[in-house]
Amino acid sequence: MRTEPTYRVYPWWPADGDAWVHPDDVRLARRLIPSTRVFRRVGREGAYLVLSYGKHRLRVKPTLRKAVPGDGLDVGDRVEVCSHNGRNRPLVGTIGDMRWNARYGVIQYRVRSRNMTLARRYTIDDLRPVGR
Repeated sequence: MRTEPTYRVYPWWPADGDAWVHPDDVRLARRLIPSTRVFRRVGREGAYLVLSYGKHRLRVKPTLRKAVPGDGLDVGDRVEVCSHNGRNRPLVGTIGDMRWNARYGVIQYRVRSRNMTLARRYTIDDLRPVGR
């Protein structure tokens, strides 16, 4: 039995319309897709997969996606930015954005700290989960 990938990216919108998105979620889907955002599959509702991106939930049919390897982190998770011998400024924050970098084949994270989203993008090598 084939299982759907846990993490996925929708870098395109299909030319044949909205039928792949639950009718109640089309408006939100059009705000979030297409993009390099990394969505996480969190369940299933009938013919639709339930995806999350932070507080956002989308229901889509299992089609037209690019599966990507996940790091186990999600938007909203608390993380520590590790110093790595001074390469990074150490801090604790939450993941505010997850984007797929196809060139390097990695997820890049933006961290929110003190009500600001930092401009720097981090990879999993720079981060450590807090409070798990």
